[in-house]
Amino acid sequence: MTVYIETERLRLRDWEEKDLKLFQQMNANPQVRRYFPSLLSYQRSENDMNKMQKTINQESIGLFAVELKETNGWLGFIGVNYITKDSKYNFEEIPFYEIGWRLIPEVWGNGLATEGAEAVLQYAKQKGIQEIYAFSTENNTPSRKVMEKIGMKVYDYFEYPELSSYHELKKCVRYYISLTEE
Repeated sequence: MTVYIETERLRLRDWEEKDLKLFQQMNANPQVRRYFPSLLSYQRSENDMNKMQKTINQESIGLFAVELKETNGWLGFIGVNYITKDSKYNFEEIPFYEIGWRLIPEVWGNGLATEGAEAVLQYAKQKGIQEIYAFSTENNTPSRKVMEKIGMKVYDYFEYPELSSYHELKKCVRYYISLTEE
């Protein structure tokens, strides 16, 4: 197992087989998936985890598994995802890197997402990435606060593809940060 990033409290590392069940449970939790259109099946979670690790193996960057250093307990993931033209999104800027995180509810509100995301921005900069976006539903205040704490600014607003115009998650916001500015 390779550790890519360490912070005061966190280790961002390769995914391991022991993470799968916890990842599946997290993605089936309605509280965690509150700002997403649906829960994820166990099979979809397994496919996603394998895809995330494959990207990390190829690029040494991606959506890393996160553990708490104090306990070695798995918390979720933090990292960057590469959005390509074959995605469901129709942004002019595609392709681009998107920063993201998903942590278990037991650790929400302790600044861990912010701590990990700040470290990921520094790591991405070292890897030569010059700009990063993030997006979420407009009503996802917790994630938007993290985006703002790590220095991101509102870039634009858009509608989530594949959702009815009346769906509560239809309206989304995209944030941006340049990693070349000091």
